[in-house]
Amino acid sequence: METLVTGREDGEAYEVRVRSETEHRTGAWTQPVRIVTAFPGAANPSAASVSATSITITAQDNADNEDGFTLQREEQIAGSWTDRRTITAQDAHSGTGSLSFVDDTATPGRSYRYRITAHTEHTSAASSWTSSVSTPDLDDNDPHPAAAHPVPPQGWHIELDHPDTGHTRRLRLADATPKPRLNARPELDIPIPADNHWVESAAWEDATVRAYHNGTRLPIDTIATITPEPDRVTLTARGGSHLLARANDEFTDVRVETAIEEILTTNTDYAVEVDAPPATTNQEWRTLDTAGDFDLRPGSGGPHKLTGDGGVQPQQTAWILPPQAFSAAKTVGDVTENWTSSEALELPINTSTGASVEIPYRIPDGALGVAGRVAIDGGGSLYARVDGRPSDNVGSQIASTISGEPTRTVDWQTVPHDELSGGLDAGAQSVSLEFVDGGYHDRTGGSAIVDCLVVYDRRYWSADDFSNTLTENNKLDGPPGLYAPVDIEWEVSPLRRATGGQLTASVSSTANGQALGLSMTGENWTTQSGTTALDVDFDSSTASFTARVTLSGVDAQSPASPVESSVTRYQTRPQVLDSLTMAFDAVDSPGVTETVDATVADAITSLCDRGNLIWEVQYDETDGTTVVVTRPGQRPTQSVREELVDWTVTKDVEANPTAAIVHGRNATVREEEFTAEINNVELLHAPIVVGSTTVTDGDGREFERGADADYVVDHVLGEIRMPNLGSELTRGESYTISYERQTVGEYYSVEGSGQPVITDLPGVTTETAAEQAALYIVDESEGPVVSASCTLAGSEIGYRLARALDLDGLPDVGGLRVESVTGQGGEVQVELGLGRSVGDVVGELQGTLTDTARQT
Repeated sequence: METLVTGREDGEAYEVRVRSETEHRTGAWTQPVRIVTAFPGAANPSAASVSATSITITAQDNADNEDGFTLQREEQIAGSWTDRRTITAQDAHSGTGSLSFVDDTATPGRSYRYRITAHTEHTSAASSWTSSVSTPDLDDNDPHPAAAHPVPPQGWHIELDHPDTGHTRRLRLADATPKPRLNARPELDIPIPADNHWVESAAWEDATVRAYHNGTRLPIDTIATITPEPDRVTLTARGGSHLLARANDEFTDVRVETAIEEILTTNTDYAVEVDAPPATTNQEWRTLDTAGDFDLRPGSGGPHKLTGDGGVQPQQTAWILPPQAFSAAKTVGDVTENWTSSEALELPINTSTGASVEIPYRIPDGALGVAGRVAIDGGGSLYARVDGRPSDNVGSQIASTISGEPTRTVDWQTVPHDELSGGLDAGAQSVSLEFVDGGYHDRTGGSAIVDCLVVYDRRYWSADDFSNTLTENNKLDGPPGLYAPVDIEWEVSPLRRATGGQLTASVSSTANGQALGLSMTGENWTTQSGTTALDVDFDSSTASFTARVTLSGVDAQSPASPVESSVTRYQTRPQVLDSLTMAFDAVDSPGVTETVDATVADAITSLCDRGNLIWEVQYDETDGTTVVVTRPGQRPTQSVREELVDWTVTKDVEANPTAAIVHGRNATVREEEFTAEINNVELLHAPIVVGSTTVTDGDGREFERGADADYVVDHVLGEIRMPNLGSELTRGESYTISYERQTVGEYYSVEGSGQPVITDLPGVTTETAAEQAALYIVDESEGPVVSASCTLAGSEIGYRLARALDLDGLPDVGGLRVESVTGQGGEVQVELGLGRSVGDVVGELQGTLTDTARQT
């Protein structure tokens, strides 16, 4: 028997029983049979839209009486479909038609498939699986991808990416403890339910961490330690993992900020923010205006000497000999010839004459020049010789003729340079002229006409430029003169790195090539002629620079020497530099010259300690992980509106020095000349180290020190005298003294300053540097030192410690820099500071001045 039952709901359970009936009798019911009608459920699921973290699935609903639906997902891992899980559930759909589901738990770069199960209270029906659906990767260039799951606006959200499978695990936790750090990698303590698997397995040790608090990304990226306890496991995560990379970099005279930035950008892919160091302008380094000043900092460059009035001038670089300078020679006059002063020296055949010149410095090999305004009247050869070392007879032919034709009109002739080898020593040198027949005995005897002879330094003069025309006073109207432009240079080594330099000079004349110049390297110069002031901005900062003054000669207005009376007044008087003030623009940044071989974190920490800097790892929504390098208090103050649970503030009012004295390393002064006197004679330097003096005479004889001996020294004032007339020293005679001078610098901010800070800085080697160090100590220690400790009832301070804080409820002492932050039990303990103690400043200077790094 077969019976068709119709009109039933899909997927519902029914009980069916059967009985027979006749016109006479009704049979008994059979036992009930449970029947569930067929349930079509949903069909044809597919992916409608796909993003990195979200997938929309659509399907066709073929039933109209379901109780609801579920969306199931499988992930393809190592080629197999696994990890089946229910993603979301949906209530009954009215009637039939289209269905839509959203999976917002997808992870970037994964492959999934989905199916939809419809159900009633009695049955269910699963659709077929979708085709494989792949989520796109995030930006491959972003080392800090966005969260794989939606980030709530409140509370903690922490994700771990498995290093092998890429599976993202979202940690469930109630709270975490932030541990921001200065000059160290930031940390985050994450408590999770107890599970020994975290320690027993290494599966998640290399996981990538993404941490959010109140919707804000934190600079945390790796697991550092795993600490199991009976009731929990604490994961300590850290940020800035790329700072563990090796830094192997070499630097030569760069400021510390430049070195730090290069280390970070070369060895990590983090964004880097390095704040520029504070700058000062036109800070005086030294004014040179006494013989002691100029002697203390001897210039390099061309030949120069100190004047009796405490200035400096160029040395003579050409020595002109007029006719009157030669002995036993005939001087003739002729107003019709082109002779200076209408006079000349006439040498008959086979005669000679001589003169003497005083050379104040050694002319090096290849630089000696000899020239003369000469003529040969008849036949013969004229020779000029200059006696001196290394050659006993440096001489050569200066002019000759075999024509026999008379000429008495002079012109410049030179001794060939290749015959003047060996240079010329300093001191008195003889010059000789000899006119010989040259072997032409059949010729009519002649004579040599010499208007003047010049011995010169070819580094400063060229015979090609020598003038052969006369002024209305019958003097040469141009070179040679006695004084050519000579460069005099000083090395300037400020305490802080210079970004520019200024020179102010007091000079007797700004004519004839006088100039000022500044250079970072001593090779590329910025110069200006005819000036007493120069201001130059350097291309970069430098630990030292070179100052140059170019001094020349001036024309004499009236004769005061045989040369001026007879030959020329062109540049016959030296220009004099009476004083030179050197100043600089500075940045508060020490220099770095070393090879760095350490982790990036250790390298930048060491450099920050040297430069009084702080660094912090932060996270920026645009740039990702960012390393910020700045100075305490340099960035704008941030206001924090957290409840103060407790606080203490200490203000040290004594930590405000107004004066400082710095003792540097002793320096040796060798063979300083002085004149012996009964009264005190002031030496160039003071104070003098007790027992360090040695006095000798020109023969090397050494004299005794003491009240009953040959001389007495006032070590504090730097003075020497003969104790009595019984001294072996001769009053009025010159002697030399060598001694150790103490390097001392002082600074007083106000007249009548109180007790000064006195400190030793062995890295300081000059009085100028000691004075600058004293000024720096007073300036940088200015103001009271404030320290504060407070407990906050929240964590708004976050991972942004590089800025100073303004906390409601604390006394208004100014922006307080953050020195340390710790967290416990939902509270944050903050140590703060304002101002710098003398010890801090001196420590910074010692770090700057002492080279403890591994040098190349």
